[in-house]
Amino acid sequence: AAEVAARKGRDPAADGRGLMAATATATNLSGHEEGEVLKKSPWLDAWHDPVAGMCCFSSFMCLADLHAEGDHRLIMVDLKKRMRIYKGTTIQWQQQLLDVPCAVQCFYHEVASPPIPTLAVASGHQVFIYRYMRPYLKFTLPPIDVDHAEAGIWEELGKESIDVRAAFEKLNAARESGTVLSNISIDFLALEDAEQQAEFSKNMRINLTHQQTSITCMEVLKQNMDEPTAVSMLVLGTENRMVYILDSTALNIATKVELDAVPTFISVLGLYDVEYRITVACRDGNIYTIKNGQVLSSVIELETQPVGLVRYDKNIYVGCMDNVIHCFHFKGKKNHSIYLPCPISCMSLLQITKSRAAKALVVALNNGEVRLYNGKHLITTTKTNEIVTGMKLGTFGREEGSMVLSFKSGALMVKILQRNANFEVSNATPGPPPEQDIPLDVPKKTKLYVEQTSREREQAIDMHRTFQRDLCKLRLSTARAYVNLLGAGHGPMSSAGGAQVRLNAQVIGMGPQFKIVVRVQNAGVHALYDVPLMCTANPNLYRIPKPCYYLPILVPQQVYIVEIPISCTNEIGGTDCARLFLCSRTSNMPIISAVVNMPISEMPLTD
Repeated sequence: AAEVAARKGRDPAADGRGLMAATATATNLSGHEEGEVLKKSPWLDAWHDPVAGMCCFSSFMCLADLHAEGDHRLIMVDLKKRMRIYKGTTIQWQQQLLDVPCAVQCFYHEVASPPIPTLAVASGHQVFIYRYMRPYLKFTLPPIDVDHAEAGIWEELGKESIDVRAAFEKLNAARESGTVLSNISIDFLALEDAEQQAEFSKNMRINLTHQQTSITCMEVLKQNMDEPTAVSMLVLGTENRMVYILDSTALNIATKVELDAVPTFISVLGLYDVEYRITVACRDGNIYTIKNGQVLSSVIELETQPVGLVRYDKNIYVGCMDNVIHCFHFKGKKNHSIYLPCPISCMSLLQITKSRAAKALVVALNNGEVRLYNGKHLITTTKTNEIVTGMKLGTFGREEGSMVLSFKSGALMVKILQRNANFEVSNATPGPPPEQDIPLDVPKKTKLYVEQTSREREQAIDMHRTFQRDLCKLRLSTARAYVNLLGAGHGPMSSAGGAQVRLNAQVIGMGPQFKIVVRVQNAGVHALYDVPLMCTANPNLYRIPKPCYYLPILVPQQVYIVEIPISCTNEIGGTDCARLFLCSRTSNMPIISAVVNMPISEMPLTD
């Protein structure tokens, strides 16, 4: 099920990543935005399991170093009451949950060495706490009181003081008057058949004074230090329009804040003991901000319902149901909007802190596209060919820039970010540079300049002829010098005496014993006979046992190798050059010569 390929430009064995032994080839698919040319996709395909069998939302996944060994695991839960932990590409642990989960997070409840995180799974009105991958405890939300009018109606119905039809009408009237009803009353009012209403009231004739609420979203808030393993606290959003902040032990409620609507997405920033802000997107289409336990008066009103919330530095990105991403300053001012071609499935923030500092907004669409934005600029578009239901970005294994995608079909995909990925956007507008509109600071014309210009205008022909004559003389002198060099045999190839010969020399050894390997090639069309090869060097530094060698014949296009031993006799390892001469029997000039620079010799070994 895995698609693992060699990853260009990176050595996974060198940096010890535990995610995949060899990862990924870059996906060369890129989309186009109006007026923008998109770059090559920075994502590399690391792993794909089409039969994972878990369809998860973004809140159903988290990445954490569960054993404090630097190898981050992937924790997943789904609507089938299953929890699964992946170590790399294998399933490390799997367990059945007691209730349908709504969110999963990892937090640190204490300062310990090594720092082992605690796993929290929110289900219904409870938060199940796991430590060392074992059930440890559970936190239950406090029950909420039922309205006295509603409780009185159910009490009368239990005593049979009123019939079912009268109770139904009273509950309906109470709801229309603005009374917040319990879930039992809402289910009762949803029934239209009289027999079903009677059966429901018969089964529910209880003393209704309290009811349990449900958790809608969950996040983690650092307590007093902004470190990855610092002590943190759980932040819960519930159906009764409350936001609870639990203490680090997840046993008690540290702060509770009431909102005007039910929270659906939460984003936290800051430290609980210093200053913190909690941005909450609610079902009424508004975004509220909680600062140090108080709801601020500034409310951001959206045109449609929110489907995603990401906090990007001092900006808040909100994805809406009308296929638009709105960007607001955290004080409420709108910056810009990004219009998309299809609905948004999930949003997340890509943040790199170890190798370099980089942030980007990642948006998954219903058409299978995963888009990467830097501010309002589209960087790349990656095709997945499936509907993305959940997305999580962070460290997976030992790779910091990892993206885990969960699809509607139950498939699971992992992509990793190239280390040389560039998120920068050029703000330069197309067309000529703006510098060309700036006039040059031209100095004023002097009298000498005017006279020189007049002389050049009047004597242009004579000046051109003089220049051409000097240029021809320079070329002729250069050609003559080159011909003399070749004729004297000092060039890389000689044609003296009608022969064309190449000579190449290489020094082998560290000293004091060296070997000069000479390669001789006849580049002409006629063979040469009885060609002597001479080697000379400074006799005060070097000793050559056999300075003269004879080559009986040089066949055209054949390479002949001659090895000349040479010894350094200087005790301090002095250096000089050696000269090679390929001589001719018919001329006192060598056919070709070469100068070999000898390396510094090692000290001779003495007994």
